[in-house]
Amino acid sequence: MLKNEKFAELSALKSFVAIAESETITQAAERLGITQSAVSQTLKQLETLFAVPLVVRRARPTRLTLSGQVLLRYARQLLGESQQMMAAVQLASSEGLDRLRLGMIDSFADVAAQKVMEQLASSARKLSLRTGMMAPLKDALLERDIDILITSDQMQQHPELEVYPVLRDPFVLIVADEHVKTHGRDIRTLVQALPCISYNRELRLGSLTQLIARRIGVEQAIRYELDSTTTLMQFVQSGQGWAFVPTMSLMQNPLLLKGVTPLPITPGSHARYIFLLARREELGTLPLEITRICRDIYDNQLVPQLPAEIDWLPQEAYSVEDFPPY
Repeated sequence: MLKNEKFAELSALKSFVAIAESETITQAAERLGITQSAVSQTLKQLETLFAVPLVVRRARPTRLTLSGQVLLRYARQLLGESQQMMAAVQLASSEGLDRLRLGMIDSFADVAAQKVMEQLASSARKLSLRTGMMAPLKDALLERDIDILITSDQMQQHPELEVYPVLRDPFVLIVADEHVKTHGRDIRTLVQALPCISYNRELRLGSLTQLIARRIGVEQAIRYELDSTTTLMQFVQSGQGWAFVPTMSLMQNPLLLKGVTPLPITPGSHARYIFLLARREELGTLPLEITRICRDIYDNQLVPQLPAEIDWLPQEAYSVEDFPPY
């Protein structure tokens, strides 16, 4: 409730930001987990407090007035500063943060989430983890539903975020052993002889593997398009064709490497990079500390677990401290 205060409460500002970032009041209410009438009442109170209209009436999707745009800018700034203040005060305590919410893309979470969370046990009284595909996780970070995100998208269009490089995850070509015995280890021969099993082109992994194909000048005769690494590797293992996959897929599914040969993709060096993102200066040195934890886990626990017969791969898979050259 705003009552007669000459300032807007942070909860009201949070509701206003949700209104601004949603297409309708109903959508904003769903995002906030409260009723539509509560959101409408907060908007009415804010407009009473500032004595100006903040949204254009009957506009769909929601559109702010000029005054609303000004308030949105200050609201985001104040919410960010309040979060920074809360984190700084809690981090100064020996008990750490009250809560820390992490997000990780599936491919990283499947191989490293437990190890990372274990090392963060003393950083917060409550730890939560959200995993999944990249797009929903990016939205969750921007909407303040998570505090830290580990992803393959650097999100350069968001200067309010601080970004730390974590690791280099090289791509390999995988194919069933039976096809290597028949066609040899030359990639072009295998690609021409067998169908391609690809990630869905709407996924970032799908677009990256298509880019690799163009770079090395091969045609992908795609028979299956999938959105699950496990399913994709099962198809390869059963001899249905070949696929490009990142190295973390091999760490994620070691049993599915039985009867499968990973091959280096030549010419060139082909990899994706994993980054850690957080809202700038809100969590002190914690994002960098978590980045270092992730790098250490990758170098000293995950990469050494790769099968000995692909001894060429660890030379391509390693943690990084510098941004990639693209």
